[in-house]
Amino acid sequence: MSLLKKFAVVPVMAAVLASPLSFAKDLDYPTKRLNYTIAFGPGGGNDLMSRTVVDILKKYKLYGKNIRVDNLAGGSGAVGFNYVAQQSGNPYHLTSTSGNFLGTPLVSNTGWTYEDFTPIGLLAQDAMFIVVRTDSPFESAKDFVEYAKNNRITIGGTGAAGPERVVASLFAETAGFTFDYVPSQDGGGMVTSLTSKSVDAIVANPSEVSGQIKAGNFRPLAYSEAQRSTVYKDVPTFKEQGYDFAFSLPRGVVMPNDLDEDIQQWWVETMKKVVETPEWKEYLTTNSLSGNTVWGEDFAKNLAATNADFKRVLTNIGAIK
Repeated sequence: MSLLKKFAVVPVMAAVLASPLSFAKDLDYPTKRLNYTIAFGPGGGNDLMSRTVVDILKKYKLYGKNIRVDNLAGGSGAVGFNYVAQQSGNPYHLTSTSGNFLGTPLVSNTGWTYEDFTPIGLLAQDAMFIVVRTDSPFESAKDFVEYAKNNRITIGGTGAAGPERVVASLFAETAGFTFDYVPSQDGGGMVTSLTSKSVDAIVANPSEVSGQIKAGNFRPLAYSEAQRSTVYKDVPTFKEQGYDFAFSLPRGVVMPNDLDEDIQQWWVETMKKVVETPEWKEYLTTNSLSGNTVWGEDFAKNLAATNADFKRVLTNIGAIK
């Protein structure tokens, strides 16, 4: 690419993204400052995603007024999400979702659930691999299942009742085998449990095992999203291999309830522009997130299905009653 073409990309992209939506004038929106609440402390995954979104909104002038960003941490997301939920009818509040957006109301009395928000879009999917050592006999999920149906099998993950446990349980439930689950305190301990042969497999976020996969030490057998990852395109999904389930943590954007449908659509169209930028694509690659998107009411259905799976598994293992 010539220098002239290289430096022409940003202004051209900015011009395209900043083009007004067809109904923006009719809405007379926005007219006020946007308040973007991050329900977790600085430096974490939700904070990084939220600030990436806000930086893109500012850089490409997708929101015509000022944007205020506040970290409102506490209660595994309960405090920040509750604050946004209380802004019912106010079109100047946004927040970013995560696994805790669903998980925290299931295990605590938060006073809100995912249903108390207006869904804008699922911008990224944080799904899981099931991974084995490369010296294991398992070349596919089918190989793993055939062995597990006739032998004791152990699967590791982070935490006793997190998304790793959910994916492992959904896999076993769908394929018809039983397993022993071995929780680790963190991602490093989980990886060590597999390298030391303490477990037969682990369920892990791609970012936690990508180094071991590239080094040739681990082999991913399946991916838990409904579609293949936009980053790890060679790894088949569970669904592709005949195991009809999908589970991913929702990295999306929601607003308070009781908003005009045109406001919701304005933000859907705006976020569609956000995910087309090179900055967002770089964010996905750097953080091993899939870029398959879901919008509006389809996002609401996605949240409902994920919440139902989460609740059923946590109930089955006794984490909730």
